[in-house]
Amino acid sequence: MHARIALCAVMASTAWAAHASEAYPSGPIKLIVPYAAGASTDALARVVGKEMSETLKQPVVVENKAGSGGVLAADFVKRQKPDGYTFMLTTDGILSVNPAMYQTLAYDPLKDFSPLSVAVAVPLVLAVTLDSPFKTAEDLIAYARDYPGKLSYGSAGVGSSQHMAGALLADLADVKITHVPYRGGAPAMVDLLGGHIDMMFVQTASAKELTEKGKLRLLGIGSPKRSDILPEVRTFDEIGLKGYDSDTWYGFNMPAQADPAVVKTLNAAIVKALQQHRASLEAQGYTIVASSPEAMQKSVELNIPKWRELAKKAGVYQQQ
Repeated sequence: MHARIALCAVMASTAWAAHASEAYPSGPIKLIVPYAAGASTDALARVVGKEMSETLKQPVVVENKAGSGGVLAADFVKRQKPDGYTFMLTTDGILSVNPAMYQTLAYDPLKDFSPLSVAVAVPLVLAVTLDSPFKTAEDLIAYARDYPGKLSYGSAGVGSSQHMAGALLADLADVKITHVPYRGGAPAMVDLLGGHIDMMFVQTASAKELTEKGKLRLLGIGSPKRSDILPEVRTFDEIGLKGYDSDTWYGFNMPAQADPAVVKTLNAAIVKALQQHRASLEAQGYTIVASSPEAMQKSVELNIPKWRELAKKAGVYQQQ
């Protein structure tokens, strides 16, 4: 009886060793996307995933787990084996803004994940309608100083990238503007175009499209440098708000304690995919970053205290 148990143990150990020694990857890889199919994050994941499939010679299957601002997907991914067969498209909002907004979360962004790469930066542009009285950002800021709280800006919700971009503007310009949260960016844009709010931060591709259609005027871009697709739009640093940077980013990570060799393999495949599709992604308004895992970790470490301080100033830091 004891010999039989011992034999089973040896066989199980041998099978596990054989599996562990298989060259990675040796089977399908699951890519978790924390938002609904059709979102910009979903489209990016599918472009990168398809290219990674070619590089890794294994299918990369996209699975959408939308809900709770990315918390649902992040909580799922952190509980998976760190074997390289599950990784996640994540965002600065999930890893940096959520922890800055809430004292307790279902995940720890610095302990529960192995970073892979910051894939792309997503610049935001301050937009008003063509019939707005504000022709420049200086005009708008001067008015906000003279009439505290009278101006309003819309966003996709509390803690969204547009919300934090507006809060950063108010903080650095030392003005008070009223935040109006919506259930998504689309209804906020409807109200901007309808004249119900005064301004809104918009992703570059949408800003360019709506400007070319004669619907928006662009007053400033939140990136540290000007955009190649909107080269005439000044940065807020140029306008006088030194250090303004509201860029958000999309990237990839996986469960914590991953094998460095697996991390290296996935990072190389992600970077290659981004470089292969650089032209088309940049035409959509993305700035290609394609960072190392170490640079991604550093970004999260720096951004959490930055956004937490801003959330507290804006009065939106949550107790739970």
